[in-house]
Amino acid sequence: MAIIRAAALFETDEFAPFVADTPAEVVTALRTMRNIASHAGYRAMNDDLFWVTLTVELPPHIASWRRAAEDSPSH
Repeated sequence: MAIIRAAALFETDEFAPFVADTPAEVVTALRTMRNIASHAGYRAMNDDLFWVTLTVELPPHIASWRRAAEDSPSH
């Protein structure tokens, strides 16, 4: 569910300023994982890769998005 929600944020105008510095490959990877989870089902995902994404690769980006949100004038 975290991947689906994170990917959905890239589709909103409100979130755009916070993800401006997110590498394109990260955006693509999130969308791809969201599509696999949404359309093929969670069992179609590689559990080891999914775990590494959630615990290693995604957290630094989440921290960056939080910092961007905190630095935002609307915060």
